[in-house]
Amino acid sequence: MDGLQGYKAFIRAIEIGSFSAVGREQGISQSTVSKQIASLEATLGVQLFARTTRKVRPTAEALRLYPHVRQLLDALGGMKLPQDGKQDKASGILRMSMPSSFGRKCIMPLLPDFLEQHPQVVFDIRFTNLLVDLVEEGLELAIHIGNLPPSTLMARSLGIAQPKLVATPAYLSRRGRPESPVELTAHNCIAYASTTKHSRWEFESEQGRQVVDVSGSVRADDLDAVYDAVLANLGIAQVPDWVIGSDILNGRVEWLLQDYYSVPQPIKFIYPQTRFLSSRARCFIDFVVERLKRY
Repeated sequence: MDGLQGYKAFIRAIEIGSFSAVGREQGISQSTVSKQIASLEATLGVQLFARTTRKVRPTAEALRLYPHVRQLLDALGGMKLPQDGKQDKASGILRMSMPSSFGRKCIMPLLPDFLEQHPQVVFDIRFTNLLVDLVEEGLELAIHIGNLPPSTLMARSLGIAQPKLVATPAYLSRRGRPESPVELTAHNCIAYASTTKHSRWEFESEQGRQVVDVSGSVRADDLDAVYDAVLANLGIAQVPDWVIGSDILNGRVEWLLQDYYSVPQPIKFIYPQTRFLSSRARCFIDFVVERLKRY
């Protein structure tokens, strides 16, 4: 028996959760899949699945083995092309993290089209605005907004986040409209508390860079929550286009200080420095970069 077939059956049995489903996918019988798994268990000297009449459940040993086998198969797939010249289809579990607002507004709507093209990929997504340790957390990819500290991480650009300063007409009629960054010190400013510098806003203009220390009654580590506070007429905030949507055009909020530009932040895919990037990760990066060219 081809040893790789046993490993492939093992991987798909964990990802799908059924020997019969693996058989249907690979065009073989359930008994053949069971024999492949049993042969692999005998070779490794460990039980990989607890079997009952209704289902199979991976053991702790199987779960520890999975990421190593997955990486090996991805590496082999990346080095070998089928006879038709096309790369193997992306498959497996893509574990990644992304900022909550950007992920929900810009990435999640893309998943149906991607999964239609790559139905064997399974997403395991963590929403966080923090820069996580990808290797420690067992993640293949992350989307990060902002400058990266020195590291061995690889990065690919997705675009630029250009925040806009906005407030509702109701707030501005009550508190007045600022005409320069320094006037923000007299306003209730809603801070996006993702960093220790959340109360220090920076602006670029023809007069150069201006830095303003702002304060307010609300700060949050989620952009959607910050914008909710704006829509509740609580104050002024800096938020990017994907949060605002069409609210400036329809008059729900007003864009303030248009001659002053908030310092832009890069949006990047990041991943550990490695010789091999799985086909599912490569495909997803290429797909998202193509779809988000407007940013």
